[in-house]
Amino acid sequence: MKFGLFSNSRRPQHASYASGWEADLAEIAAADRLGIEECWISEHEVPAELILCKAAAMTSKITLGSAVRPLAYYHPLQVATEANACDHLTKGRYRLGIGFGFGATPVEMERRGLDWSKTREMLHASIDLILKLWNATGPIDYDGPFWKGKAMELRPKSYQQPHPPVAVAVQNTPATAELAGTHGFQMLTSNFVAPAQLRKLGDAMVEAARKAGRPASREGLVTCRLIYVAETDKQAREDMRESYARTIEWEAKNTPHAQKSRIPPGGTWKDIDYDRLIDSGELFIGSPDTVHARIRDFYDQVGGFGEIMLHGGRDYATPEKVERSMKLFMDEVAPKLRPLGADEAVKQAAE
Repeated sequence: MKFGLFSNSRRPQHASYASGWEADLAEIAAADRLGIEECWISEHEVPAELILCKAAAMTSKITLGSAVRPLAYYHPLQVATEANACDHLTKGRYRLGIGFGFGATPVEMERRGLDWSKTREMLHASIDLILKLWNATGPIDYDGPFWKGKAMELRPKSYQQPHPPVAVAVQNTPATAELAGTHGFQMLTSNFVAPAQLRKLGDAMVEAARKAGRPASREGLVTCRLIYVAETDKQAREDMRESYARTIEWEAKNTPHAQKSRIPPGGTWKDIDYDRLIDSGELFIGSPDTVHARIRDFYDQVGGFGEIMLHGGRDYATPEKVERSMKLFMDEVAPKLRPLGADEAVKQAAE
């Protein structure tokens, strides 16, 4: 099992974007020092690649990916060109994350003069052209329904060959999971996707990979959860209590679509309760032993996965406590989980 950081870049308590991004970068640098292998950076108002390239100069080993580029916004030639530039600037530590994008709302599409109803078609067309550009041996012409181009050629060429690794964001749609399996992409999922849904998405990815003649494995399934570790369950819970109360309030106001599963039966937004979220196992908050047990149970429910990301880029606790949590995780939790193969849960269930 691999371990990653999802830098969600949501720090509404900060006075400016500059100070919020500075906090994100410090957290990413800490993750690199502690041995976390991948970091995926959200694209909200600005491309993640801008933050990613600065993070590359502050780190040495961690791979850095966009999570994700909303492909409908950009000409595929521009996406592939910028991906290759990041690939060189990171010396091969770059990952291209693609999808509809959290910010790709009907309003944002309208601002760009784009048709929201065509977003899915644009995603598939963009992937087609990006792969053509990466694999081309010379200039190519393209005359598609959304983008056109004559004698297109990538400069610079990719640093990694044949091109940087790709991940696609998947929330609910098995068809997108199938796309990941067919192309051999990683599959990025959010911290709000329930284990049963993750299992279905993983199954769809594996079956599509098998049909495409690729290894039928859950290795590419990347999961995400809020993980906070302290010396004791009580300390962990109290460290996060005040900040997560603000998080619940912010999420209910700004991302209500992601909160619906958290509302108790017959309840309202006001009934989303911090302690209940921990007790139900939705938030992985506690001592090293407690967090290990939560993740192991989650792994079994999902049917296995190749990576789990720690949800970050938020003011969940003080920077010092967040770094302490990551250190406790990597020192005392990760070593127990690392030997787990992506497909062991499925194999054990079948025996």
